[in-house]
Amino acid sequence: MNHIVALSGGKDSTALALALAECEPREYQYVITPTGDELPPMEEHLRRLPDLLGRPLVVAGGGQTLRSLCDGMHSLPNWRMRFCTRALKIIPFQQYALERCPATIYVGLRADEMGRSGVEWDGDLVCRYPLREWGWDKAAVLAYLRKRGVTIPRRTDCARCFYQTLGEWYDLWREYPGIYADAVAQEDRFGHTFRSPQRDTWPADLRGLGRRFAAGDVPRRRTRGEGCRVCSM
Repeated sequence: MNHIVALSGGKDSTALALALAECEPREYQYVITPTGDELPPMEEHLRRLPDLLGRPLVVAGGGQTLRSLCDGMHSLPNWRMRFCTRALKIIPFQQYALERCPATIYVGLRADEMGRSGVEWDGDLVCRYPLREWGWDKAAVLAYLRKRGVTIPRRTDCARCFYQTLGEWYDLWREYPGIYADAVAQEDRFGHTFRSPQRDTWPADLRGLGRRFAAGDVPRRRTRGEGCRVCSM
């Protein structure tokens, strides 16, 4: 039996991986599906995890990145065409797991997320949700990470995720201007925008958004929910 942990590096999957190693020690396979568009703090976090877990991370997929996927699709992902999640996260992880049947898959859905369901699996696969089994909610996850001295990066998703808020685009423009400029170039090349034109009164295109930021306009902060949770696979 193979034991495969779906590890995104976010708070829930990180807590799950550490707690499993501590409470149910086995030879786990800690499987990640990076997109190549992680911010530097997230890249550093993923580099630290093998030392914390005592085992290397396994990268699923054929090395495709968000950039190569967009080039192949001649488009950018958006709320209408969320092809990035399926192509870079779901399919590579499913293929990895199905090739290793029989296997138990461990997914970091919490006890306070009972309305959320996991991915349906075919083949000789069993899926477990230990955080739910243990009754861990968000507060319990955060308390465990504090106890282990682990800090999760503020952003664990892609640098140019179409789900992100105006404040997160502003932070990207201010803190990582090279990445922001590259996203602008992508919009110019494909003739599409990451942001929906109807989303708010700010410019939908990143070039226009950047001009507003450079002029001193700072968006009001809005806390984003855990919307892109399927990206945690």
